[in-house]
Amino acid sequence: MSALSASRNATDAQLPVFKPLLPPSRQVPQHWQGQHCVALPAAAALAELDYAAVMASRAQLQGLFAADDPWPPADLTLADDRADLAWHATEFQQGKSFAYSLLSHDRSRCLGCLYLYPTASPAHGGEAYLWTRTTEPEPLRQAIEAEVITWLANDWPLQNLAWPGRSMPFNQWPYANYYSVKR
Repeated sequence: MSALSASRNATDAQLPVFKPLLPPSRQVPQHWQGQHCVALPAAAALAELDYAAVMASRAQLQGLFAADDPWPPADLTLADDRADLAWHATEFQQGKSFAYSLLSHDRSRCLGCLYLYPTASPAHGGEAYLWTRTTEPEPLRQAIEAEVITWLANDWPLQNLAWPGRSMPFNQWPYANYYSVKR
């Protein structure tokens, strides 16, 4: 065994074990339309809209996935964001995790994103992370968040979703975040 293989095996042994979100045969929504936004699977084709929203909301997004998570960095480029969205699209197609871009009804603006990830928590069926663009009026942001959370509760077969950083502080969430580990 080469030193590189041994190093990879040692690193892999230290990674958390994430439970699959859904059985492989389970279909997931490819589209959802709420009163205030449309949810579409995150994709590289949406990079320009997503990048504008991410950079407009950068300060709010830092710490979204973990208390000390520096994403998105100040030097994030459109190419970086496009690559990240391509990763999310591959994950979605493979049924591993599900990221949705939340767009205006006319699909001209990204209003935020929803991320559904596997979890290492034995007590939860998955982890959810949600953000809305900080340049939008607060009542609209709250309405989008409320309707997306209702959509998850009513239309997704996920049991006991955890909302780290939202419904519980990160210092009470001892599990690694899938996105932070995998990206």
